[in-house]
Amino acid sequence: MYNPLMEILKPRLVIVTGMSGAGKSTALRCFEDLGYFCLDNIPPRLIETLLQLSEQAQAGMQGIAIVCDVRSGNLFDDVSEVVEKLSGDDRPLDILYIDCDDDVLVNRFKEARRLPPLGAESGIEQSIAMERRKLDALKQLATVSIDTSSLSPSQLRNRVLSVYSKDVDSNRFLVTLMSFGFKYGVPPDADFVFDTRIIPNPFYVAGLRKLTGNDKAVYDYVMKHSQAGELADSIQAMLELVIPRYPDVHKYNVVVAIGCTGGKHRSVSLVNHLEKQLQGPERRIGVQHRDVEKL
Repeated sequence: MYNPLMEILKPRLVIVTGMSGAGKSTALRCFEDLGYFCLDNIPPRLIETLLQLSEQAQAGMQGIAIVCDVRSGNLFDDVSEVVEKLSGDDRPLDILYIDCDDDVLVNRFKEARRLPPLGAESGIEQSIAMERRKLDALKQLATVSIDTSSLSPSQLRNRVLSVYSKDVDSNRFLVTLMSFGFKYGVPPDADFVFDTRIIPNPFYVAGLRKLTGNDKAVYDYVMKHSQAGELADSIQAMLELVIPRYPDVHKYNVVVAIGCTGGKHRSVSLVNHLEKQLQGPERRIGVQHRDVEKL
């Protein structure tokens, strides 16, 4: 699999795959905005041919993004073999897997009045189960995974852009710090989850309830407590331990979810604090406040 520290000789190839209804089309539009040459619903065996044609057509492009999924039917069965062959090339290769919880997918299909691509005659749930089985091998090869169960389209867009934006050095390790509210559920794609509810809650302080951790008054209130500093130091120590070792197992990004009750005050403050503390030449820091705008 691609090592981001090696010299880049060819445009990056991103194979976008995952569950139907999870957000692959939204992700592909992000790559279009980034200047990638983009293709949708490509059978695996055609990828190498399309790579040659796309490079001839658009020399110097930012990269190539191809959606490859179960819509290819039986032609999709060759995907693992094709990915293995592509991994031996001198081209940067990412497998971006877009996932989502089954119950959320069912609701999305019902709201859109659409049917999933496999076994629709057996019902939506059965079709989703069939698709998961067919995608399992490719999911294991993913270099970047994003679960959209609790993400809006704009939040998915921000996540994709934070990983692949041409405005940052994509050769550095990406740490995504995400604040969230436990009342809205734990982010399903988090690698680490930390709980800030040991810190006194600004929600109960006059004048702070309607503010967020992005406001200095709330930030100062949260960070003045010893629990906040101790928790932040512990999180930083854990990340400093594991981040240097992740590239050894072909992992170049990590999602750190930090929660409080509603995702507005304590978690936001701690994420903003850690964003400054974790800066370094070998990594880039992305910040997402998932629930800060919720009522």
